[in-house]
Amino acid sequence: MAADKARWKKKEALDSPALLALEAAWRDWATADGLPKRACFDPVDFPLVLPWLILGEFIDQPNETRQYDVFFRYIGTEFAHYFQAQALTRMNLSEVGPPYAERWFAVADAARKAMAPCYFRGAPFGTGFEYISLEMLALPFAKEEGELGFVLFAFARTEELLL
Repeated sequence: MAADKARWKKKEALDSPALLALEAAWRDWATADGLPKRACFDPVDFPLVLPWLILGEFIDQPNETRQYDVFFRYIGTEFAHYFQAQALTRMNLSEVGPPYAERWFAVADAARKAMAPCYFRGAPFGTGFEYISLEMLALPFAKEEGELGFVLFAFARTEELLL
């Protein structure tokens, strides 16, 4: 049961209006540019999700479990609070350690493979806030034309109780 709670579960669709607005913007950028460049995204344009964002950069740095790593460029204040992640900004995902790193690498893997929006549901794990239900939108962004460079994780609280 604990291993199940440690994983993000895939969803078929989003419920959050704020996440739907972010996804719609991403799709507009993708129509114009293919995989949108990171420069298209200005977090200030999405104030409802800004405190719930993580921006990670894919880096070519193999580790024990992947041939790549994710460098955390930005972690929003609400995410940092509920996931006890204040110190993660400017760290690599592989440095987070088990079981947390695998939980997040699985989401990054999905975004890398899909090269399109991916949806998940879950809760903070191992932080005392496991009762909070969240949905997540994972969006890939290009560093250069067509070259995958970033992943944006955006969250919204849901009313569902996780016990």
